[in-house]
Amino acid sequence: MDAALVFNCSHNGLSIIRELGRRGVREIHAMDHVRSLGTFSRYAVFDRCPDPLTDESAFIEQLLRFAHGRKDRPVLFPTNDQWAQAVAHHKEALSRHYHVWVADGPVVDLIIHKPRFYEWAMVRGYPVPRSWTDAQADAIPDDQYPIAAKPAFRVAASDSKEQAARAAARHGERLTVLENRAQLESYRRAHAGERGDYILQEYVRGLSDCMYTVGIYANRDHEVMGVFTGRKVRGFPPDVGDCMVGQVEKVDAELVDLAKRMCRELRYTGLAEFEFKRDAVSGRFVLIEINPRSWSWIGITHACGVSLPWMAYCDMTGCAPVAYAESDRPDGSVKFARVRDDRTNCLARNRRAGYPQWHMTRAQWRDSLACDHLVDAEFASDDLAPWIVSAWRSGLPARAWSSAKARIERFRSRPQA
Repeated sequence: MDAALVFNCSHNGLSIIRELGRRGVREIHAMDHVRSLGTFSRYAVFDRCPDPLTDESAFIEQLLRFAHGRKDRPVLFPTNDQWAQAVAHHKEALSRHYHVWVADGPVVDLIIHKPRFYEWAMVRGYPVPRSWTDAQADAIPDDQYPIAAKPAFRVAASDSKEQAARAAARHGERLTVLENRAQLESYRRAHAGERGDYILQEYVRGLSDCMYTVGIYANRDHEVMGVFTGRKVRGFPPDVGDCMVGQVEKVDAELVDLAKRMCRELRYTGLAEFEFKRDAVSGRFVLIEINPRSWSWIGITHACGVSLPWMAYCDMTGCAPVAYAESDRPDGSVKFARVRDDRTNCLARNRRAGYPQWHMTRAQWRDSLACDHLVDAEFASDDLAPWIVSAWRSGLPARAWSSAKARIERFRSRPQA
């Protein structure tokens, strides 16, 4: 079987490494510029590489050196924006040596740059939030408030050392809610030196549990072959944060159809996450963004009847036939969780972050994870090293964590009502 190279190997990359390894891919390289969790997996070997955030050219040069003299054509799996963008920028050269399922460079650039993407989508009538640039701020109607301010993009592939500083400065700045024009003007003054670096947008109400995912794999003909649908149960921070718990859940068929239409129009190839938000008041679904690569909780898909990473590998290499498939499990029957982080959030951090409604007792937290199949982002009985490293890095006493793990295992096997 052809090898696989997974770039950026946190929880996202770790899930892909485990899925490919369990499916029989014998040579998997966990490539990252740091020792992320996936680099400790028994299914992969760690290859340190430059970060394309600041060393795009060096990263591509290392890939070309790696391919020299190989008889197989490894499959590339980028799991974050700058890695996907770097591969897309050099797709033609890399495709001589690798199977590259990433979309073309202009497509990935369009999707990552929010002002350009929203303009593209609005012109075509797709249901994205109404958006304005800083130059259009005076035209925002008074009855439109509250609005949201977002970075135009958080990370991008480059050879500029300034990108690292920019990414660090914007790491925690995902969305700022502006209640009125006075707050908007205050925000504009505070960001006077970066007027083209953010976008102003209609605020879609609700916390992270209003976020829905349509995850897809599209083949070389831009035809969607695999679809997973689910909902983010908890994120951190609770309003706009990364997924801590997600579950399989059906969505309106029109959202899946929309994703398929956009793939055809964009001429999209590869894995992607279409992230929708359901307005907590109106119930309207709005397309918030497209992630042009795998996403943080893609590890749930194998337990839902549609393993998107394996589908991408098979379709690229031709090692097995690929037929259309959609996730087919009952709502909430399969959950994906960053168990250790979610426990800490629910018992303490959510309340400290200003969301006491998401604070739980230990019993409530355990009950919230009950399902037919819980996919733990870190713990796996056949691949313990990433979980051990994570526990050690967190400083959690081994005895306390072992006790918590045993309780979760009991809930995994508990009959459902």
